[in-house]
Amino acid sequence: MSAHSNRRSRIVGSIAGATVALVAVFLGAAPAALAAPPEPVNKYVSLGDSYAAGQGAGLPLDECLRSDAAYPVLLDAVPRTNLLRQAACSGATISDVASTQLSQVNRGTTLVTLTVGGNDLGVGEIFEICAPAPESFACATAVAEAQQLLASGVIGQELGGLLLAIAERAPNARIVVADYPIPFVSGLSPLTDTVNAATGALDAQIGTAAAGAAAAGANVEYTSMAFAYFGHQVGDADPWLGADQFEPLTFLHPTAAGQAVYRDAILATLG
Repeated sequence: MSAHSNRRSRIVGSIAGATVALVAVFLGAAPAALAAPPEPVNKYVSLGDSYAAGQGAGLPLDECLRSDAAYPVLLDAVPRTNLLRQAACSGATISDVASTQLSQVNRGTTLVTLTVGGNDLGVGEIFEICAPAPESFACATAVAEAQQLLASGVIGQELGGLLLAIAERAPNARIVVADYPIPFVSGLSPLTDTVNAATGALDAQIGTAAAGAAAAGANVEYTSMAFAYFGHQVGDADPWLGADQFEPLTFLHPTAAGQAVYRDAILATLG
């Protein structure tokens, strides 16, 4: 074969090779260098009270009554989400989260979830005081104090400050705030309707605090759980909350199924 023929063969081969590569790109077999990079792993920290700790959803693991069925643990099982610290603790108030849990987030944190505020209002304590004697002076006082606290707006103000503090410590994090489900079927009793109304008012303040923090520049998103348990409230056939008032560990706390509803709602918010 002549030199001219060899050169022509090389040219034809190069053109054929380039054509095959181009076809491969259009058919989806792109070279590795053009492949999309993997999605980053969420470096996740959970903050909050018993709802985030998982109290009542499984066996308590420690003095904070955390359980393996808590929604942060369920989120940890989602691909590309790594729960670095489960700081949520039963009984925590907004100020408790600020003083004992906030230090768990830092500049490396990329996802924070928060459920807190129920202990500030004391919804469970109201029911505990009022259930035995709904017409008592103690019950009337507890309800009046809760209504006064809600009217003051203090819970929303303190929560808004906490959200801004989280954003300052973890400027690269998405912060998802999840509130509380309305616990009782409507009309069970005047007491349960009072607790439902207080929970709804608390959720409204949580939502307002989240919106205010977002407006101030924090990367805060709000997940409303208020109506998430409808059809599965206390008083329904299959409640997602502990329904036995004589079982304080579980009463008015999400079951394992209820915790899974939190997980799914947060995932929907995250997209």
